[in-house]
Amino acid sequence: MSVINQMLRDLDARGDAPSDLPVRERSMPGTPRQFGMKRAALSVALLLAGGVAGYFALSAGSSEPKPPAATHIAQPSPVSAPVEVAPALPDEPPIASAAPSVALPAAPSAPFVSSVVVPEPGYQPTDSPGMLAGKMARSLAIPETVVQVASNVSASTLKEPAVVKQEPAVVKKMAELSPEMEAQQLYDEALALRRLGKIDAAMGKYRLALERQPGMRIARLQLARLLQESGQAESALSLLKAGYEHQSDGGLAIAAGRLLGDLGRRDEALIWLERGRDSLRPADHALMGALLSQALRYEESVKAYQRALAAEPNQGGWLLGLGLALESLGRGNEAQVAYRNALERGDFKPDVVKFLRQKTGSIGQ
Repeated sequence: MSVINQMLRDLDARGDAPSDLPVRERSMPGTPRQFGMKRAALSVALLLAGGVAGYFALSAGSSEPKPPAATHIAQPSPVSAPVEVAPALPDEPPIASAAPSVALPAAPSAPFVSSVVVPEPGYQPTDSPGMLAGKMARSLAIPETVVQVASNVSASTLKEPAVVKQEPAVVKKMAELSPEMEAQQLYDEALALRRLGKIDAAMGKYRLALERQPGMRIARLQLARLLQESGQAESALSLLKAGYEHQSDGGLAIAAGRLLGDLGRRDEALIWLERGRDSLRPADHALMGALLSQALRYEESVKAYQRALAAEPNQGGWLLGLGLALESLGRGNEAQVAYRNALERGDFKPDVVKFLRQKTGSIGQ
């Protein structure tokens, strides 16, 4: 209070100031009532200032520990919910009944999010993690085992469940055989049946092969031969002609010509053999020579025989045919040479051997 009395005395001294100062620089003295009001207001202000200073002094000297400031941090959920950090609470006078609290999730449908009180460094909580888990379970009606397991797993270790990719079901289909492949398979089966002597079954397979691939020449030739051997020469001929109409082929033409020659249809045979001229073999040339001799076309016959003998000169029958064609043309010397070669190189029946000896003048030798 001595300080307050000193301040009051200073104010009184200011009222006794000398009056020799100019009027504009002096302050008008107040009435006694005004000075009393000023003193009262100043006293109240000083009392308030002293009370505040005393309050802080008492607070600083108090030995009771200050509770840690609670910072509420939203624990992230396994589903990456947005984290909200609550602002720190302002300092307040210590309250003995204050205790950490657990905040419930904002919405029932939201993932599990618990508000955990994070103490300041140095603060030792009284509840163990297991006890906290139990309180959380009881407050949220969640089984304690679930909460305990969740409390032992950090957010960084939570991972998305592994997605097992399943390959789409693939329906595997056997590749269908092309007509060509199926025809070849049927042809092979026909050959096997033919070796077993099952001619009718083999012909059935050949027909099926031709249905799959009409241009399969080898199957058509084999079927035509079986038909001819079984006495169905006309059916064989029709089969060969149909194949040639489908695709012009020298082999089919020659087969038709040979078949016609066997049937004695000489002129038709020559026509079909001529169609397959580019594919004629030596035996086909010899056949044409024989047919041409029968048709009295000796010049052409000689040429046909010569073409055949150029490839196979030791064929006695072809040499005999050449000698006959040459003799018919009046070329006797050449004919004797052909007869002599035929007698030396051929293997004939006795009556043919006798004929050749007569022609060569070697009878009795």
